[in-house]
Amino acid sequence: MLGELIGEFKGKNTGWRVLPDGKIETTAQGTGKILGVDAFLLSTSVGTMANGIFMGESNSVFTTMDGETIMSKGIAIGYPSGNGGTTKAASIHTTQSQELARLNKVVGMHEYETDMTDNFSGKIWEWK
Repeated sequence: MLGELIGEFKGKNTGWRVLPDGKIETTAQGTGKILGVDAFLLSTSVGTMANGIFMGESNSVFTTMDGETIMSKGIAIGYPSGNGGTTKAASIHTTQSQELARLNKVVGMHEYETDMTDNFSGKIWEWK
């Protein structure tokens, strides 16, 4: 069951690469809030594309304006929808921040929408 909204971010997919093994790597960056704290997001996903569906893993770092960091590891699925795409993911987090320590025990459930020019907006809920 989805619980509290814990994050909301907007940004842009900034890079795409096809790796030698045929996997696809995407990089994104954005800004928003995590547990109400302003933060910058940097994320890289690597996965496979088959029949228009992307399945892969992501590694992300959230950096607050005070320099605190949260590392996030996720697994995601993405697919075309309307004039762009939808990505849904689940993630776990690690942080040394006292203010954000609660994230060490949270599984995040993500939903992001991306438009045709690679702009994204998304939300993260706590899985209860």
